Amino acid sequence: LSNNTVIQYSIRNMAAQGSLQPQASPGDTCSKVELSLSCSGLKDLDVFSKSDPVVFVYEKSGRQWAKLGRTEVIDNNLNPKFSKTLLVDYRFEEVQMLRFVVYDVDNRSRVDDTSKQELIGQMECTLAEIVTAGQQYSRTLRVTAGGPSRGKITIQSEEVQDSKFSIHMQLSATGLDKKDFFGKSDPMVEIAKAQEGGGFTVVYRSQP
Repeated sequence: LSNNTVIQYSIRNMAAQGSLQPQASPGDTCSKVELSLSCSGLKDLDVFSKSDPVVFVYEKSGRQWAKLGRTEVIDNNLNPKFSKTLLVDYRFEEVQMLRFVVYDVDNRSRVDDTSKQELIGQMECTLAEIVTAGQQYSRTLRVTAGGPSRGKITIQSEEVQDSKFSIHMQLSATGLDKKDFFGKSDPMVEIAKAQEGGGFTVVYRSQP
């Protein structure tokens, strides 16, 4: 892209497009909670570059684990902040066990096939633990219980209300500073929202 090229991105209903939204069961008494995920100090499993992390989220149902969704893949980053959030139904009278599994993506064409990826680490907790912890809940990632640390995962929770409103935004930039030595810059846009307890969480990240 030229540094003088106008770059435009359209975002329709960012909350819906940026979130992984399982369907609520009819008749449930619950509130909706949005979970934002980030990791830090991840184990580097790549030789010539850094790991390309993705987080898969599961909920225990009986003796089985049901996949709720996953984040996007972030390239070459051991401290990723994921823009895709997880919107879940928090049912007060149930114990909702969640599992967060972080993989290093080796096969980009088959991201959802976890057998093709390398396990970085995982952790399990209840949704109630996350919600009652306040704005942030952090745990160590391990391959097996009691094993060495493979990094840390942090989950931010926020209760959300259903809304019928959508947002359409067009962003443009001109005269961007040239950051590449041999070529032109590859600009991208990142949008973050303010959290109730302070700080910001990424809710949208464009492609370069």
